[in-house]
Amino acid sequence: MKKEKNNLSKSNLRFSVLYRITVSDSRTIEEHARDLTLEQTVEVPPDCVPGKIIRGGIPGRVENIITVAQKVFDVSISFRCDITDYTVPQFLNTVFGNISLKNNIKIIGFDFPEAFLACFPGPSHGVDGIRKLLGVYDRPLACTALKPMGLSVRELASMAKAMARGGADLIKDDHGISNQPFHPFSERVPRCAEAIATANARTGRKTIYCPTVSGRFDEIEQQVRCAVGEGVSGILIAPMLVGFDTVRYLSETYKLVTIGHPSLTGTNFHSTKHGMTPAALLGTIFRLIGTDISVFPNAGGRFFFTQKECTDLAAALKKPLGPVKTAFPCPAGGMSLGEAYWGRAHPAFTRPGPRHYRFHGADQVALYGTTRKSRG
Repeated sequence: MKKEKNNLSKSNLRFSVLYRITVSDSRTIEEHARDLTLEQTVEVPPDCVPGKIIRGGIPGRVENIITVAQKVFDVSISFRCDITDYTVPQFLNTVFGNISLKNNIKIIGFDFPEAFLACFPGPSHGVDGIRKLLGVYDRPLACTALKPMGLSVRELASMAKAMARGGADLIKDDHGISNQPFHPFSERVPRCAEAIATANARTGRKTIYCPTVSGRFDEIEQQVRCAVGEGVSGILIAPMLVGFDTVRYLSETYKLVTIGHPSLTGTNFHSTKHGMTPAALLGTIFRLIGTDISVFPNAGGRFFFTQKECTDLAAALKKPLGPVKTAFPCPAGGMSLGEAYWGRAHPAFTRPGPRHYRFHGADQVALYGTTRKSRG
């Protein structure tokens, strides 16, 4: 009889997740932490875990517990890297799968070994690569959006041409514009790409067009191929709508400038006690799956992010992360034209102000949508 191969040999390669746990019952923080280590791995009570599994380090391991406030603790828990199968879905399942259905557990950070990071593509271009594509090295980048939904293809193309002539570095579709019958993808993208190329030829500048990629699973890659065939070098995509690993696949396969949109992520941020911080999700995780530019609602706009959350998110996109390239933070969500400081004159904007430059520095993409249009 053939002997079964033992694949539980103990691995020393582990990554850590920093959870903020709020205790709301009579159990100790140690009990809460232990339950989390089991829930996210073996999912059985401790007395049901075979000894060989414990010796192999399969359950999570509590590394550190720090008291933050009364009944609030920061708990560092490490996991074997190989239980993620080095894939995006299983990584997400490991760090927050079942416990996302619980309460009072918030992911606030990660610590990865470089060998683990090498298994994830990260941004295909990153900050340096996008600057090289545009030939812009000394200021924040300007981005604007084609909207509103319902305009004809002709009107959207005309708008795109005007934006490119006006000096936008990047022009994206609004995330709600996908493949609707009144401006279908296969008609809209070629017309807008042509309009922007015409403007680029006239101005001598480079504007990157990023159409929204969305829809049924079997349509998404067809849309990307259509865009590439029209000379488009970027896409806008919402990981929570199409799937995180879909973003990873498209970024790794097509090497396009990838703008990540935060649609449907909001429930992770409404509670200070549960979910993930914007820095963890829109920063670290979006960057790992291949987002070159991460859009987020900036403080002072029409959404609810605090300035600290925005600053922490931007830092997560830019900080050293092994071989993973840095990514651009992209503050958005009802910003006024006077809220960004461009350092040197930019042809599209004439009212500099210090606020966002001070917080996010030169390596940011400032997105103006409805505010830009309301000023003509």
